[in-house]
Amino acid sequence: MGLFVNLIFAFLFIYFTYYYVKKSFLLSFLYGLLFFQAFSIIPSLIYIEEGVYINEQGRFSFFTGATILCVSYFIITFILIALSFKTFNKYKIPVVKLNYKGHNIEYTLLILMVVIPMALLVLNALLSPIPLTNPTINRFNYWSTSKLPFLNSIFGNTAMFVPFALGILFTRYKKFSLFMLLVFYGYNFMIGQKFSPIVQGTFSFLLPIVFYYRGNIKSYVKRYFVVLMLVGASLIGIMYAVTYKKYDDTHPFANIKIYNPNEAMLYRIFGLQGHLLWGATDRYVASNEEPKSFNPADLLYGMRLMMDEFAKDRNMVLYANQKGGYNFTNAYPGILFKIFPVSLALVFHTFLTIVFLALMGWILKEFMIHKGWVISVIIYQFFNWILYAFVMGYFYKLYFTLAFLLVYGFYVYYRKKKNDTNHQPIPSQTS
Repeated sequence: MGLFVNLIFAFLFIYFTYYYVKKSFLLSFLYGLLFFQAFSIIPSLIYIEEGVYINEQGRFSFFTGATILCVSYFIITFILIALSFKTFNKYKIPVVKLNYKGHNIEYTLLILMVVIPMALLVLNALLSPIPLTNPTINRFNYWSTSKLPFLNSIFGNTAMFVPFALGILFTRYKKFSLFMLLVFYGYNFMIGQKFSPIVQGTFSFLLPIVFYYRGNIKSYVKRYFVVLMLVGASLIGIMYAVTYKKYDDTHPFANIKIYNPNEAMLYRIFGLQGHLLWGATDRYVASNEEPKSFNPADLLYGMRLMMDEFAKDRNMVLYANQKGGYNFTNAYPGILFKIFPVSLALVFHTFLTIVFLALMGWILKEFMIHKGWVISVIIYQFFNWILYAFVMGYFYKLYFTLAFLLVYGFYVYYRKKKNDTNHQPIPSQTS
């Protein structure tokens, strides 16, 4: 019965997605990574709620209603985003374009924003021990052992703004953009990053292209359909080959007698993505025995709290936190149910969605449509951090976003005030 109910809700979400994309393809693509998260968690929860052994939690699963809760969460989130955009679209905001002596210098700056970071990151990888040549190094400890660790604070773990900037440059410099995109993929493979940079990097690259060609995007998709399929198949093949070799060498699920790499990959795909939401539903919603913290600050490092709550080996979690690695995935929205009852969690999630997820996405959309390219790269980095927070539960990433919103809000306010002053009618003088 549980499987039947879960499948009904899964098909409901598929139909909702079809309708959402049909109503607004651009909005759907803008939040494509959020849809990707949904389509990775929902099948995982269906699989988990059929009763499997969850390796990370060290226990067997059962039906809790987590799939129903998950589908409801995503539908509510996407509706909130659509309604927020409908309201925001009534307003206009100033879009900053960079010029020097009357000449637009945006594309020149974009090239520098790509070449300089990638040159420094690749140089650091060449000077440092990397996972490809050193078995003691992985993506979690690479930066702590690298020669130039401060670059991580400047450019981030995977420099996701780079493929976004390359997507903008693609409209003028196709060969350069594609070459640098391959360099970006190669660099991330060098430092042990595999699946996420390919998915997120490809999405980041395509996003500005889709908005640039939004008027006739269908014709471009038809024209390059075969090429897109070949590229997609190649990337999937590379990810499969790398993961197969890794699992064949390490046997990560040998403790539950899974030795075949293909079986291990399937178990990881379906057993990992949704297990934290399943655990949170079981402990904080279905059983409702755990006291709520009522502390929104728990969201700042939500993943660490969820790891500590649900990992079968607490010492392993403490060690992992010290080393900066071994994360679970998709801590949000499960962490909300640890903080608030479901009703209050929905209210708080609505606030976060409108103020951060929807607002920053709308600002990014406005800058892309009006071709404020350089600032849009910066905004995309903030938007990417917001998406990361809404997936992993690391809301400390929003500090810089909040600062940007405040600064830009003051800029909009004073610019509007200045324009209103300049357009005031001059009072008539009588003698």
